[in-house]
Amino acid sequence: MSDLATRLERQASACEAMGSAFTAVLLREAAADARRELLLAALLQPLSNYARPGLHLAGALHYLALVGEPALARHYPSTGGDGDARSAWMAARVAITSSSSRLAPLLARIPQTNEPARSMPLLAAFAWLSARFEMPLRLREVGASAGLNLRFDRYRYDGGNWQWGDPRSPLVLRNRIVSGTPEDVDARIIVDDRIGCDLNPLDATKEEDRLRLTSFVWPDQTERLARLHNALIIARESPVGIDAEAFATWLPRKGIPRRGALTVVFHTVVEEHLSPGAKSELAATIRGLGDGASSEAPFAHVRMELEDGRYRTSVQVWPNGRDPVPICESDGHAQGIIWAAPV
Repeated sequence: MSDLATRLERQASACEAMGSAFTAVLLREAAADARRELLLAALLQPLSNYARPGLHLAGALHYLALVGEPALARHYPSTGGDGDARSAWMAARVAITSSSSRLAPLLARIPQTNEPARSMPLLAAFAWLSARFEMPLRLREVGASAGLNLRFDRYRYDGGNWQWGDPRSPLVLRNRIVSGTPEDVDARIIVDDRIGCDLNPLDATKEEDRLRLTSFVWPDQTERLARLHNALIIARESPVGIDAEAFATWLPRKGIPRRGALTVVFHTVVEEHLSPGAKSELAATIRGLGDGASSEAPFAHVRMELEDGRYRTSVQVWPNGRDPVPICESDGHAQGIIWAAPV
């Protein structure tokens, strides 16, 4: 159990660094109690099977608050509570020990943040590609969740010294930018079609799935909650197909390059949830698709993944398959963006 407690503390530090003091305190309290209370430790032990146990625990408790568990809701900022994380954990302990069977399936849910702010690095990547290929884009997202980032062109972007998109959009993205300006952001982007895959896709038209997505947003991050709310409004009005399928079988069918369009496979914050073998398989599958590209049927890979403590967005294109071109670096919520120098 000491290993689980250490991992909860590690997640607490990450939450604190990314602006959620509430979740940081909650997880540190959970870690401390897991070390000293055998019954609680036993009930939390299944969390050890997950790559990010703190996200599973925080999401499950937030979900209970969102559906009206009064002892939790009175302390969660997202439900109008007082923001007292220590009191929230005291209520959570009671819920865990008294109704563990109810909590178990919630703890097993795969975290799906589907952060729409990640669309800003994606927009820059798609603009870079559109400027060079001047072809419609066929978008294929791996780990699409509810497909919020597949709808990137339904949002308004305010980058300070640049803007993009419909000024009437319900969602305006104002990501925190440290330096630079994205290259080719004025390029004309045409989306030919857009689809995604996910082992557990969520449907923005369903209240239960909207609650599930909201539960994985940290409850004291009001801007993120508002972004998600507005992105879900757009998603309900703009249907996108998300297949319940693994990338290993989906990509070889749906990601084959096609004449007259640029096929783009992309993913954001997916690789860290994969096993080493699955991560290698994803890379090999994408390389295989790229090897089938031609000048008439080009192929590109856009990824926003963790490298050396930062999330780096890059683009790789085929048929040449040269080294990836950097677009920007940021945190996992696409904040603190440093745009790459023009290539």
